Amino acid sequence: MSSDSISFDLAVGFYDQTRGFPLGEERAVAELFVEAGGLDRASRVLEVGVGTGRIALPLAPHVAQYVGVDLSRPMMEHLRAKQTGEPVTVLQGDITQLPLRDRAFQAVVAVHVFHLVPGWRMALAEVGRVLAPRGLLLVGRNDSDRRPEEEVLWDAWHSEIPRERTTAVGVPRERSDLFPLDEGWMQVGKPLVHSFATTRTLRAFFERMEKRIWSSSWQLTDDEIARGLAAVRAAAKANDLDLDASFEHEQRFSVRAYRPPGHRAESAE
Repeated sequence: MSSDSISFDLAVGFYDQTRGFPLGEERAVAELFVEAGGLDRASRVLEVGVGTGRIALPLAPHVAQYVGVDLSRPMMEHLRAKQTGEPVTVLQGDITQLPLRDRAFQAVVAVHVFHLVPGWRMALAEVGRVLAPRGLLLVGRNDSDRRPEEEVLWDAWHSEIPRERTTAVGVPRERSDLFPLDEGWMQVGKPLVHSFATTRTLRAFFERMEKRIWSSSWQLTDDEIARGLAAVRAAAKANDLDLDASFEHEQRFSVRAYRPPGHRAESAE
């Protein structure tokens, strides 16, 4: 299946370890989607970019039907291997051409996907097509604040690697919360946020770059990775940073609900 969107075949071996939630937090995240979408046991839900099911598996028991679409067959096979009875059906497909009928779902879930899709406007239009009247797009994402020590490392990295080399191929990251509004969609309600803490070290920065954990590093050459890490090591030494000291890192997961432009009149009836 050909597509210009970024497939996560490369990430199967480490995705759950690097993107997953601390044990138990997945239940609170699922509740955010339930509340934001007004979901219940009769709801039919589609997730675009379902991946290994970090959202799908805890959320599916709350609804009647849960369908996941993804470009990466290995990611979905990993999801199937983790299933323990959760009602999740997966389909390989391109979200710019969803293999699904019109108005089939009460909600579409999307988490960290539109920045990976060059044809994201087509994908957003497809989401609107498969949403039932009064249906909602539920956009979830992780974010966190960086500690000053982390900023030192990132500044050093970008001194060697221009930001445009790691720019998203789809929706720009700074528009992550706004891109549906840019296309005429309407936000419904306020963002819902769940906060949780993880423990990490500064050395994890090196490990994640060396192993190309972040998709933004996949397009970089080995030479660029080496130059960037050399700059980071020099900055760490110059600032006398303890790379192995652990610290708690507060993270946030947010969910925003949007309604397509063409559904406004129907939803007001």
